[in-house]
Amino acid sequence: MDDLHSMKVTEELLPREDFSDKKEALRKYVDRVSELDKDFSALVNSVFIGEGEKGEIVDQMLAKTKQMEIWNTNLLIDVDHSIGQIVNRFEEQVDDMKTQELTITYEDLLVLG
Repeated sequence: MDDLHSMKVTEELLPREDFSDKKEALRKYVDRVSELDKDFSALVNSVFIGEGEKGEIVDQMLAKTKQMEIWNTNLLIDVDHSIGQIVNRFEEQVDDMKTQELTITYEDLLVLG
């Protein structure tokens, strides 16, 4: 009597990889943008405050520059936090692609002696 049997297995075809080094590479760009933002704010302050400029328009420009600096800082903090999550999800997706579900079907032969 012949019996067909099946079983499913998940096989890892390629080894897992660690992409945590990508986090630091991306964070370097965040740090660079932060530096440029601080440089811009310092430039604005030196132009208006350093040269003794006064007036309502100058006050508004300085306030708007400070507001944008705070907004950009908050945005960069959010991006920095998201980098970890994004790289972790990427790593999971890559690892998922390196596994394959297999179905093995075999025949059980009964041999009478």
